[in-house]
Amino acid sequence: MGEPARSHAARQELNAPSLLLIVAAFGWGIGGVITRAAFDQGVDPVEFSAYRSAVAVIAMLGYLLAAHRPIPTDREAWRAGMVIGTVNLAAPFLLLTLAVVYASAGFVGLLVANLPITTALWAHFLGDERLKGATIFGLSVSFAGMLLLLASGDSGLDEDGNAALAIGLTLLGLAMASYGILYAKRALASIDSVRLALPQFAIGSALLIALLPFTDGLPAGVTTYGWLLIISAGVFSTALPFLAFYRAMKHVTATQAALTGYLIPIVAIVLGALLLDERVTPAMLAGGALILAGVVLTDRAASGHAAPVTTDPPGVTSPP
Repeated sequence: MGEPARSHAARQELNAPSLLLIVAAFGWGIGGVITRAAFDQGVDPVEFSAYRSAVAVIAMLGYLLAAHRPIPTDREAWRAGMVIGTVNLAAPFLLLTLAVVYASAGFVGLLVANLPITTALWAHFLGDERLKGATIFGLSVSFAGMLLLLASGDSGLDEDGNAALAIGLTLLGLAMASYGILYAKRALASIDSVRLALPQFAIGSALLIALLPFTDGLPAGVTTYGWLLIISAGVFSTALPFLAFYRAMKHVTATQAALTGYLIPIVAIVLGALLLDERVTPAMLAGGALILAGVVLTDRAASGHAAPVTTDPPGVTSPP
């Protein structure tokens, strides 16, 4: 093989992980937009979360069969999946979906960008990693951004919005997901990440479906378009970004992976404005800028150097 051919192959190998990260960021970023569109079609938030996760289980199972990977049956994977599926999937799915009831997809997307910060706080209190001065500064900057969003009272919606409630639901969802990330890091030390995916999605889906009798049950009145949105969310905003992110993690650094988290709120804001006519207010822009600045500072303080990523965040690091 000549030098030009080798150079072309090297560029392809370099660009493939970046493309996968873009796919993940786009899928997670558009999740909130799909969620709000589904609400307009009469889908209940609990029903949306349950059926979206069920579709993701089917998609994940299809991937394992197509890739000729074994279906996990060992107790270790399912025991870990039970914990992660509860705190890292079912609870955040439901809480973030409810947050989109009270705020625009872009607003919630900005708040979800705080996931690295809530994870750093959990890591500090659990003794996994002590907070540094630079990390505390980043936390303070991001907190100032959330205070600005709260003080503005503007959720990006009209009279139906509630910024305070949306912030509370989102932060509670992030707190649950962050604990799940730290638990997953320990589990992934002995369990392959993709092997753990099916148990966590299956158990999370089962928990959400178990809540349906307490709502309206099967959404028989949902339109065909509503079902298409549910299926799209399950495949393109849940299973596909999850698999793309995990696949990319084998070839990228922690710094490169962090770019995904920065892109998600941008995708949510832009697509929410273009597809749903959501308002983008000056307070959202200013608060969002502070939040993203705080996340960047926190990530840089935590990384120290660009080491290869060995563990990954869950499939719910995004707007629902």
